[in-house]
Amino acid sequence: MTRNPREVELKLRLPPGNRAILEASSVFAAVSAKQLHQVTTYFDTSDGLLNEAGLTLRVRRTGVTRIQTVKSRSAGRGIASNRHEWEWPIRRDSPDVDRFANTPKLARIGPRIRGRLEPLFVTDIRRTVRLIHFNDRTVIEAAIDEGSIEADTRCEAVSELELELKAGEIAAMYRLAAELQGVAPLWISLESKFARGMQLRTGRPESARQPQTTPLQRHVRAAHAFEHILGETLGHLIANIDPTLRGATEGVHQMRAALRATRATLQLFESHLDGPTVQRFDAQLRHFGQIFGAARDWDVFCLQMLPRATAELPVNALRSLKSVAEVRRQAAHVAVLKALHGRDFTALVLGLAVWANAVAARPKMRADVYMGRRLRTLVPSLLRPIHRKARNKARHAQRLSARKLHGLRKSLKKLHCDVESLAGLFRPRAVKKYGDQCQEALEVLGIINDVVMTQRLAENLATSRRPDVKESAGVLARWSQRQGRKARLDLKGALQGFRAAPAFWC
Repeated sequence: MTRNPREVELKLRLPPGNRAILEASSVFAAVSAKQLHQVTTYFDTSDGLLNEAGLTLRVRRTGVTRIQTVKSRSAGRGIASNRHEWEWPIRRDSPDVDRFANTPKLARIGPRIRGRLEPLFVTDIRRTVRLIHFNDRTVIEAAIDEGSIEADTRCEAVSELELELKAGEIAAMYRLAAELQGVAPLWISLESKFARGMQLRTGRPESARQPQTTPLQRHVRAAHAFEHILGETLGHLIANIDPTLRGATEGVHQMRAALRATRATLQLFESHLDGPTVQRFDAQLRHFGQIFGAARDWDVFCLQMLPRATAELPVNALRSLKSVAEVRRQAAHVAVLKALHGRDFTALVLGLAVWANAVAARPKMRADVYMGRRLRTLVPSLLRPIHRKARNKARHAQRLSARKLHGLRKSLKKLHCDVESLAGLFRPRAVKKYGDQCQEALEVLGIINDVVMTQRLAENLATSRRPDVKESAGVLARWSQRQGRKARLDLKGALQGFRAAPAFWC
């Protein structure tokens, strides 16, 4: 059995036809390759006991060798999966549950699945493996997988690059991925073969994922906290790539939120980081935020605001508007898919991961002197200007223009992101009270933002040459104005609560 059962892996999709480009790179050309034909069968009970326990079980046949493997669900943060992994050589094509007995994390589930396992799906993969010694301490296994996943009569092609850290530093694996991504088109994917196989078997794609935060330790150094928080926002971002590519509108929403949270993290620590680097990454994040933001706006317009307005307005008042708006929505989603398949997006994610790791590795250098201190001592100076900016914008909000209210909402969202990421450093009750006041104000501002966005997009559609579309757009714009006036009545109380909330970090 594996002595140190841990797998740290970075998966990148490789568009078919690009393998030769990748293998001609200087990184791969200088390393001998091993060719393997692997046929793998995944197992679970009919009611999914292993999947419910966060485990996958497979038997992989390579020639005459059979390896039984159990993996846990990824527990890592950031862009690489980090899983427990247990392996045993076996003599048959079906699992040997007796092997679970001597593994504490698996022993309890063994009796529950005995005699109940059934095959779920099969992967048939031609694997090309290279062992790359990145430096004196780091060894990375690079595997190009090509083949298929088969579930019943359904089949899906596989073409991907897997980088697995065998020894050394994870930053080296990120740097290798960035180098290879500059050679051939690759994009990051957290979706495992098991997840793809289950989607093929059930016909149900994975849902979009909410952010998952691990509280910071009270005595964490600022540099390590920065890496931790940025890793979580990037992990949230790439966890929603595959749902977005499969057409999940919530995936777009979550990716937009993750981009915003990543920018908030950079701006929170900006005074203690290299300014030009922060500005460069912030500009790139803002660019992609605009692309995802446009798609999200059209989703809200078509899937939320139009149905609400249709229910309240005369029959057929907006019928002509729906088809025209849907065309715009689909075009915005095409732009999202193009961005995800482009090199710039993956390069940005990898670049941020490499940089965050470098910041954490050098907190004692003179340029990073503050990043070597305990984060809790820095929090007042980090949060104070962000808090002050939001409070100042919240003054006399009833008289603010739509543009200034949007600016207030962005400031408050940034503050709320920062508060959530730093929550582990302070008393939970105080943090929750402050966060609730932020959230209450954000909900009202979100309603106002939606109606303003609806007016803007309706006016945009009104430029159509079709008279019926112009008429419907005018009806919707007037409906939106009425909704906005109602929402503004709730704004004063929500913002008073926020302004009165005590700053828990002081």
